[in-house]
Amino acid sequence: MFKWNDKVHFYVRLAALIALSLFLIVDVTLATYDPQPQFRMLSYTERISNYYSFFTTQTNYLVAFYFFLYLFDSKFKNTKPHFVIRLGVTTYITITMLVFWLGLFTQKGQAEQYNTYRWVATVVLHLVMPITMIINYVLTTGEYYYPYEKHHKSFLWLIMIYMVAYLIIIVIRGTYRHLEGKPEHTLFPYFFLNYFGPGGIPLLLSSIIMICTLAVALQYFYIWVNNMLYVKMHHKEPFVKTKLERSRLQVSKLCLTGGIIGLITTTINFLISMVLLLLLVVFDSDDLDVSLEGVPIPGGHSTMAIVAALVVSVFLITAFIICFVLAMQRRIGGRIAGGIVLIMLIFVSWIWIIGPIFSIIGGILMLAGKEKVRSDRLFPTSPALMHNNEIIDVKVKTKKVKKTKPKSAKT
Repeated sequence: MFKWNDKVHFYVRLAALIALSLFLIVDVTLATYDPQPQFRMLSYTERISNYYSFFTTQTNYLVAFYFFLYLFDSKFKNTKPHFVIRLGVTTYITITMLVFWLGLFTQKGQAEQYNTYRWVATVVLHLVMPITMIINYVLTTGEYYYPYEKHHKSFLWLIMIYMVAYLIIIVIRGTYRHLEGKPEHTLFPYFFLNYFGPGGIPLLLSSIIMICTLAVALQYFYIWVNNMLYVKMHHKEPFVKTKLERSRLQVSKLCLTGGIIGLITTTINFLISMVLLLLLVVFDSDDLDVSLEGVPIPGGHSTMAIVAALVVSVFLITAFIICFVLAMQRRIGGRIAGGIVLIMLIFVSWIWIIGPIFSIIGGILMLAGKEKVRSDRLFPTSPALMHNNEIIDVKVKTKKVKKTKPKSAKT
């Protein structure tokens, strides 16, 4: 069987990274001297500033930097970058891929702006690079278990700093350009950040909340992937989890209250979607006067919008019920996922103002409802499981004790 020589493997990866670096240099050069039609009225310095204002550009540079760091750390230090760095970069580039292909690329006329090179660059920056980073994450993770509680106490905010800072800087930059009288389509890199446009501030705030929620959800998804791989790779080792350890935990009242609020909110949202769809069928109308979050749905598109909202509401209520059941089984991941699902509900709630408020309250209660360790004679506490009455790590390794026969005394 063919096996890579370590030295050859190093130089092959180095050559690939050099090729990637050259591609990024060519991309910024063409963006400066041969930009897309809507940016040709900008000066050269403004074109460069515009190029680096895109989240796509920044995250792809982060991925390239990470791969260089990983290559030289593994070669000369026999180590890998910290797990939090790997998690953060994977989260950022995944957001780049999802937002582009599910949001930006579906805009009318977006595809018509691309020539052959722009198509190649788009596929590389928005598909090849993200998938490469995700595959790298899956192949290099799972060496140790990473507790959810540890993450949102210590590192969640650290990964979110870049996201929040980017949004703040881009909004300030766009506002400054607006005051200078620059063309409107060059104010912001993305249309949903342009609060001077038709959507206004509500669109900006909704977009920021949705992107930040997606960033948090992706972090916990990738942590779940890491922990799942850890369990699979260490299945031969003595490893105790599940029923014995979860029996020591107790569901908090905050989690239970948030779950009940979530069940009521998701159910009402689903029923309203069903009623609206039935009204459309009964009255055979494509122009039902309804609104989503207080924003009227344009005539001729209400049927499609309501069907889409119904599909989303079915998905959310199903996902939340599964998460709530897992949370009641004292699974930390289920509680966190349930809280995130409730926060996502604010974007598709028919119950104007009240719906989003209860969704946020339920989500916060579930996220804050940490499991407690039962301390009684039936369930004695363990230092490995409990500190200040809070769960630390539900996974506990046990050591096999070899039974040795007592030596007989010499006579």
